[in-house]
Amino acid sequence: MRRIATTVAVVVLIAAGGISARASSPDAGGRTIALVQREPDQAFDDLDENGIPSPGDILVFRSALFDPTDTNQIGDLHIQCVVNFGGRAVCVGIFTLTGRGQLAVDALPAFPNAVTGIVTGGNGEFQRARGEADIEPRSDGTTAITFHLFG
Repeated sequence: MRRIATTVAVVVLIAAGGISARASSPDAGGRTIALVQREPDQAFDDLDENGIPSPGDILVFRSALFDPTDTNQIGDLHIQCVVNFGGRAVCVGIFTLTGRGQLAVDALPAFPNAVTGIVTGGNGEFQRARGEADIEPRSDGTTAITFHLFG
């Protein structure tokens, strides 16, 4: 169960303050932000008490977010996933980038594979942001997250 919950957190969107922005894409005023999510604190609410993820169960996570070198903490991430039918979870994550603002991301993870989340909005520096978040679990237990933003 811990591995499933960790994978959900890793796959979900999983983003932070003080992140280093990489080169912006030339189209539509876009920009790319890369960061690393560390292994999360997590809890699982097994509503039907059957010991496995089933519809209605809830997974929650909190992770520290670091710059691409995994050296400096730049924020944190809070995620809530609700298990749907077929073992899939619908996840919503709020990435707080310290001193910069927040990004909201929705995802439908396919464990343990990489996933692309939907950036649905933000505040502060990220007000009106839209785009995608590429979420890639790594063998060391961290997750690489790359935001492709416009707006």
